[in-house]
Formats: sequence, C-alpha cells, structure tokens
Amino acid sequence: MNRDHPYMRHLVNSQSLVTTHEAKRAGFVEAVLEKSRLANDFVWVARSLKIKAEQANEPEDLLDMPDIQAGLLTAAGVSDKAAAYFNEVDRREILLQYVENVLKPAGNKFVEELVYRFLLTRGDTLGGKIRNLVGVWAQRKFSRFIVSELRLSGREFQWFDKQRERWVTADALDDLDDVWAFAWNTGYLPRVLAYNLQVSLIKTDEERLDDKESGTVGKGGKNVDICLLHSTPEQYRSKARRPQVVRDAELYIALGELKGGIDPAGADEHWKTANAHLGRIRRSFAGLPSMPYLFFVGNAIEASMAGEIWNQLENDELANAANLTDDRQAVSLASWLCSL
Repeated sequence: MNRDHPYMRHLVNSQSLVTTHEAKRAGFVEAVLEKSRLANDFVWVARSLKIKAEQANEPEDLLDMPDIQAGLLTAAGVSDKAAAYFNEVDRREILLQYVENVLKPAGNKFVEELVYRFLLTRGDTLGGKIRNLVGVWAQRKFSRFIVSELRLSGREFQWFDKQRERWVTADALDDLDDVWAFAWNTGYLPRVLAYNLQVSLIKTDEERLDDKESGTVGKGGKNVDICLLHSTPEQYRSKARRPQVVRDAELYIALGELKGGIDPAGADEHWKTANAHLGRIRRSFAGLPSMPYLFFVGNAIEASMAGEIWNQLENDELANAANLTDDRQAVSLASWLCSL
C-alpha cells in the first residue's frame, strides 16, 4: 500500500469511514431542530387561517372571504405553482367543488377539516424544503472546512455570490449558502472550486455512443457536486468564456460527490447513486487527455459501503474520501483539495 496516498493521512481502514452512533444522533438532532424551524411558518399561517375561518357560519361563507382564498386553494390541494396557471373563474370553480364535496360533509367541524387539509398540503411543501436542505447542509459544512483551510494558510480568496453573480472578497462572506464557488491560487496556479456544475464532458454510455456514431459532440452533460478547476475567477465568471472552461478536460483537477443525508436507512442508496455517477465520470474521461482526481464525501456511511469505498481507494479508482461527520477527516480532505 502506498503510504503517500492522501486518504492515508486520516483513514486507517474501511471502518474509519463508518459514521459513529454519536454522529448519527447529533445529525438527527440538527435535522429535527431545522425541521421545526421550517414548520413554524406553516403552523402560524394555519393558526391565522383557523381564526379567520371561524367567522364563517357555513362552509359556503368561506367563498366570500377574499383574504383567505389562497389558503382555501392550498387546503384543496392546489400548489402555489399550480394556482398561477388558473384564472379567477377556474379557481372559483375548484373552491366551489371543494366546499361542496369536502367541507360540507364535515358538518360543524368544517373549520377543523379545512385547517387539517391545509397543513397536509403544506406538509408536502415542507418535505420538499427538507429534501433540498440536505444538500444545502452538506455544502455549507464542506464550505466551512474549505474557508478554514484557506484562512489558516493565509491565502487570499474570493467567493462567487450566486444571487448577484459576481465575485466577492473573503471579508464580505456572511452566508455560506450564497456561495456558488471559491477562487484562490495554489502557488501561482489559479483555482476555482465550483458547486453543482453541469459538466458537458460527462455523459451516459448511450449519449457517448450517439456522439461517436454521429461524429459530433451533442448536447448533454451531468451535474457534479464539487469541481476543482484550473481557472481564473474572471474566466469562470465570464458567460462567454465559462463554457470553454467546462468543456476543456485538461482544466479539471478534481471532481467529487457530496452526500449530506444522515439517515442510515438511505445511506446505501445514496452511495449507489454517487458510485454510479463516479463510474460515469471515469468512463467519460477515459478517452480524454486527462483524468481528474475523484473523491467522495458523505455524512451517513455504513459498513458495507465503507468497504466498497475503501476498495476503490486502494485500487486508485478514488483518490480520496472522508466522512463529513468526522472533523479530522474533513480537515484533511479540505487541505488536500486546496493544495492541488
């Protein structure tokens, strides 16, 4: 075994990658607190809806209360996006049917029925927000380790504000959720670490076959969680030059998969998805001038998948891997990435 491999600085064997019971518990606590915070907004709206709806003597009276019509549509199961597609006549007809077939059969409990169904629909919305947050949490935590590494080493860096689409100095970094990319220099070499970048070079086997048969490079490409590029901030920012950067195989230094879920029940499935994507990256770059370093970072890593990850590390299919719940591992991987 090559002791110079970067993963050997923080891993002893596959068991080192396995998420501990304490880390799982801490992750679940964090998730519960975040879910409660997100749910609070919906609960307060439901309380207001209940108070206003109690002014109605009959379910039909709700139709003549203009300040709760959006809430009625939500309770009827119409999402905010779907509601925008309907005109006033359509919305009125939907609510008429809802009152007649759902609220009237509830009798004098129609207000309770209304509130329960409102919360049921908003529960779906909350679930979507929580699923999106899993990735946000992981990226936020990963960014903290990158920022810490850069600041400890005394390197100047910038970050790309995805809201304003411009590079901002490090001292103006307040909210890590606004970061789309980081930029720094390794020696004299410019580096950009970008999140959720669509890489046109990475395609399915079918897409590559179609390109080969047609003799042209068709559209396509897959999203990659973390991309380390040999690029200046100006090249990456420029809408004219960025496509050239992301199509140049030799500018890719490292590509990584980041899985933020903490639930052990879904860990293997997340790894299967990540592993399939890593395999797709290998095959896509196999016929290109250079192969980037590949790495995996996850929160929930169970014993079975840890064994597979370790085997790929030993076989040089992966250059590095770390459990994000282990600060020592995350610091080591961030240090390696910032040094490439």
